Amino acid sequence: AMVFNILTVICNWETPNHRDHSSIPECFNILTSVGNYSNAWMSMPSLQLEFRYDPGCMIAFSGRIVRHGVHAVEGDRIGWAWYMRDAVHIYAGIPSCGWARLDGKKSKG
Repeated sequence: AMVFNILTVICNWETPNHRDHSSIPECFNILTSVGNYSNAWMSMPSLQLEFRYDPGCMIAFSGRIVRHGVHAVEGDRIGWAWYMRDAVHIYAGIPSCGWARLDGKKSKG
């Protein structure tokens, strides 16, 4: 079983900085990168952050809220982006997950 309802596979592609406007803001995107490459960087300019995006790296964040992108790499890279879209929940009649909470109580909305 899977908690995500969308998967995007990206091969050898630079991804300009963007926000995922169709994603649910309360949910994290999980990005994974594999391959035989070097010099990869994930940027999050709205947070003034840049991360090395080495093979096997996983990064989790709200793609709707945080602007992000991946620079061009030297070599072969495959990236998996797992995320959620409200349109799928609405179509299936399933409520959205709501915001994560630290107190263990169910989130409203």
